[in-house]
Amino acid sequence: MPIRIFNDQKVNLNLPLISTLLEKVLNAEKENGIIDLIFVDMDEIVRLNSYRKKSGPTDVLSFNYDQQALKGEVYVCPDYVMENAKIFNVTFNQELLRVCIHGILHVCGYDHEKDKASEKIMFEKQENYLSGCADFLNHIC
Repeated sequence: MPIRIFNDQKVNLNLPLISTLLEKVLNAEKENGIIDLIFVDMDEIVRLNSYRKKSGPTDVLSFNYDQQALKGEVYVCPDYVMENAKIFNVTFNQELLRVCIHGILHVCGYDHEKDKASEKIMFEKQENYLSGCADFLNHIC
């Protein structure tokens, strides 16, 4: 399953490496279709979050279209991820990859808001994929 990456913000990111790591997640999930991963600034994530009837920014938003040509879109706000990394006392690279994986899993059909069992499955998968990428985290800018 290919992932297309679009970068519409100013934080420096190693997009080829991010793409490679996330395609490994997609291959493990055995999904079909294309997922667009779009990095946006604070203003754009606030605008997109309003579609969920939420005000203010968030780190990641996923839209699952489940169409043959486009499985879904994942929007990530690196500026917000940077703030969360400080709060959670993790590196920016680790938190960035975590939210990207989180968004991809949503597009693949996982939902942590459905019930406790679904939440456990999704977050275990997320953290397992993240730990599998640990060797590469220091190379993502």
